[in-house]
Amino acid sequence: MSGIKNQAIINKKVFNRRLFPLIELRKNIQLNPYPNLPLREKISLPFVLVFLGIWISGTLSIGYFFTRYTEQKEVQQVKDVGSLILRELQQEIKEMHVDAKLLVEGTTVQKALLLKNRTAILQELLPLRTNLSLDLIQVVDKNGNQLADLRSSTLYKTKIANQTAISQVINGVDFSSIIATEKPVSSSILIGTAPVKSNRGIIGGIIIGRAVSDKLLAETTRGISEDIIALHKGEIIASSFPKAYTYSDEKIQELYHSNFKKIKIGSRFYITKTITILGLDATELELVILSCITDLEATKQKFWILIGSLSLLGSLIAILVGYLVSNLIAGRIATVTHATEELASGDLKMRLPITYNDEVDKLAKGFNLMAEKLEDREQKIKFQVQQLEITLKQLSTTQSQLVQTEKMSSLGRMVAGIAHELNNPVSFIYGNIEYAFQYFYELLEVINVYEREYPEPTPLVNDILSDIDIEFVVEDLHKLLNSMKSGADRISNIVRSLRTFSRLDESGKKSVDIHENIESTLSILQHRFSDSKKIGNQTNSKIQLVKEYGNLPLVTCHPGKLNQVFLNIIENAIDALEISITKGEKTDSLQILIKTEVTDNNSIKIKIADNGCGMTEEVKSKIFDPFMTTKPVGSGTGLGLSISYSIVVDEHHGKLSCISAPGEGTELLIEIPIN
Repeated sequence: MSGIKNQAIINKKVFNRRLFPLIELRKNIQLNPYPNLPLREKISLPFVLVFLGIWISGTLSIGYFFTRYTEQKEVQQVKDVGSLILRELQQEIKEMHVDAKLLVEGTTVQKALLLKNRTAILQELLPLRTNLSLDLIQVVDKNGNQLADLRSSTLYKTKIANQTAISQVINGVDFSSIIATEKPVSSSILIGTAPVKSNRGIIGGIIIGRAVSDKLLAETTRGISEDIIALHKGEIIASSFPKAYTYSDEKIQELYHSNFKKIKIGSRFYITKTITILGLDATELELVILSCITDLEATKQKFWILIGSLSLLGSLIAILVGYLVSNLIAGRIATVTHATEELASGDLKMRLPITYNDEVDKLAKGFNLMAEKLEDREQKIKFQVQQLEITLKQLSTTQSQLVQTEKMSSLGRMVAGIAHELNNPVSFIYGNIEYAFQYFYELLEVINVYEREYPEPTPLVNDILSDIDIEFVVEDLHKLLNSMKSGADRISNIVRSLRTFSRLDESGKKSVDIHENIESTLSILQHRFSDSKKIGNQTNSKIQLVKEYGNLPLVTCHPGKLNQVFLNIIENAIDALEISITKGEKTDSLQILIKTEVTDNNSIKIKIADNGCGMTEEVKSKIFDPFMTTKPVGSGTGLGLSISYSIVVDEHHGKLSCISAPGEGTELLIEIPIN
């Protein structure tokens, strides 16, 4: 029993060892790679395989039928050419017959043949042989004896098998056919025969012919691309292309037997057709027609290359379409995942398309709603930040304008104080100068009276008069008093202008004379309109100030602030002219024009223009922006025109515009309502 048990254990172990590889093999079979592929590949792989099968089988079928069609077309073309050549040769043979009959219709040949006058026959036939391009002319009498035998060099000393032809022609049979030549050269001749008849009956006959030669074949193939090789008893006797004579016997036999088959000669491919024409005495003329199909073979090769390319293209299209289809089906979950990552990275404009309204699209709707809320919140934050930036910028601009306004206000107060302090002593001088003139004239009258009353002065008086030169003193004192009066007038005008300009600190609107304000501003800037002065290395001629004042009514405005506008604009015009000189663009004819007029819309217009270097369109579009300046660092704050724009447009409800172009100067137009 123990032996049986041990044997059972051994058998079980052997069974397990044999079964274990089968279990592993089954596991490997279950590990088929297709179920483990991603969803995209699971969808695209069957589609690609099916599409490729259909595409490749279709392109191969097209290629096969195209090739079959072209081959059949080639064979049919060779058949058609063969029929055409056969008709041409048969026509040539018939023409031999017609020419022979025409030759015997004349009386000259009949008379010469009756008289057996060989010389007359030759004289008649020699020109005809040349004119008709004949290689053979034979004339025989009724007994078959040759009276004339004219041959070309091709048939010279060649034995012609013409016994049957002579026999039939002297028996009155006219016909056309082919005869052969024998030694030393084998060839074939196209002949035409005609019996010569008279009142006595048949008196002889004539045989004419053309040898089958290269020239004849060339004439036959004129106008077609095919070539012909003529064979007689397996030997080449004529060809339409010279290379045929170099072919070996094996190649000739291959040509002869390869009917409608493709053969290669050299680097070119041909399809051949063999035509056999029977003549007298079982004469056979074999014509091998060669149609070159090299270009057609190249076309077929290109077509198959195209088929291969299309197959490759079809493979690429199948892969691409499969990839797109798989992306459409399996890529939507990946799209949601990618959109979530983009949203987390800060792209709040990320949205998912809603197409199928399934579970994935419901998830996409929730995602889009969340993204919209986040984007709205971000927009609100951005708007608040922008508002803070605008407020900060306005605060900075306002602060700068306040500083500039305070400076101008301080300047006004200072100017007003200076004008006030100057006014008292100037008034004192101006008021006493008239009395000085009066006293001067009275003293002069006293001196004149004294000279009349005492014409002989004392020695002491003479000494004093000789020392002081009384006439010079009188003349010079008069000039001195006039200069003092002129200077006092000038100081009085300056003080008046300073008092007018010092209205910067006055509040509220007043009705003023705009021309007075302009003149006060020009007085402040009078030093900049001085005579020639040096700027850099250039000498600046005096700036010409042109005034074209219109008849303006009193204007209700803030006079002090308008003075600030005039000051800023005129100073900019002077600076522009000086910059033109520095750049070398202008050295003379410097001019500033100030023109005033009343407009039709109850306003006044003030034009201040210079003929300086002008400005570009880009600069012109920014001149009213705060802190915009083209002057060197330290020469301007960039607030002048910005403040001027605010004064004219915001405070006076007017217009301030600029007209300028490079090299054409600058023109600023101020338009202010009268009331």
